[in-house]
Amino acid sequence: MDHKQSLENHRALTPYKQAIARYVRASMALKNVRYNDLADALAQRGITVTPENLRSKVSKCMFSADLFVAIIDVLGVESSAVPDILKQTQELQNKD
Repeated sequence: MDHKQSLENHRALTPYKQAIARYVRASMALKNVRYNDLADALAQRGITVTPENLRSKVSKCMFSADLFVAIIDVLGVESSAVPDILKQTQELQNKD
């Protein structure tokens, strides 16, 4: 893939990343879960991530799909995650 295509992909994926980060932060707020709590809950499932690392990953939306699914599972929002994220993504895309 050339540099131009890479930039175009980055631009096209940005609304998805923003929507995912917003969704995770909003879900944490609604469930009154802090990054320490999330790290502890993940650790109970054998997933070791520091609260600081989680905060960084969420703010940059730079985490693997498997970690994302584990976070959604821990937060107990698996049934609403994808529809809500796609709705937010469409709203972000329509702003452009």
